[in-house]
This record gives sequence, C-alpha cells and structure tokens, in this order.
Amino acid sequence: MKVFVDLTTWIGYVGFLALMVFLVFFCFRTRSKGLIVLATAMGVRVLSWLVFAVYNYMWPWKPGIDVRDRSLWHKLNLSIVTIGIEIVLFYTLSLLGAFLVYKEWRNGKLNY
Repeated sequence: MKVFVDLTTWIGYVGFLALMVFLVFFCFRTRSKGLIVLATAMGVRVLSWLVFAVYNYMWPWKPGIDVRDRSLWHKLNLSIVTIGIEIVLFYTLSLLGAFLVYKEWRNGKLNY
C-alpha cells in the first residue's frame, strides 16, 4: 500500500511540474500578465512544499513525544500560520490571474 501511495504522490508531483513548465512556456510565448500571475500562484505552492520539506528536516517527528509539549504547540502554530498564508496567496493570485487572462482574451491579446 505504501508503494502505491508513494507512486501516486510522485505522479502528482510530475504532473504539477509539467503544468508549471507548460505555463511558464506560454508566459514567455504570449507575454501575458495574467499567465505570469497564474505561474506565480503555482510557484507559491512549490515554495510551500519546500518550506515544509525544510521544516520536517529540521524538526522531524519523534514517536512517543508528549502531546502537551510546548515546542510541539509552537510547531503546530507555525504550521497553521504557514498554511494559512499559502492558501490566501495561492487563491488570491489564482483569481487575479484568471481575471487578467479573461480581460486580455476579451481585448484580443490572446488570439493564438
């Protein structure tokens, strides 16, 4: 079961990376402000993955840790704040990018 979960996770990562490459290619091709904002929103998601990877490397989970430990509460609070910032940035930039792409499409800039 762990192999299946790991495999599907990596397939998701590769698909996300392919989407990012495709989006960045179209950013350079069309010079669209909306696509650049959408690519930035996807970049926020990648940065959050890097933050969590570094965070888990620096302070790994130790089995048998007491749940009432003060350092565990600080780590939990930091995780909640980080996730909140990432969610707000991702969705705000995605909506702004979609609006800009729609506006550019209506003005005839994205005819390709």
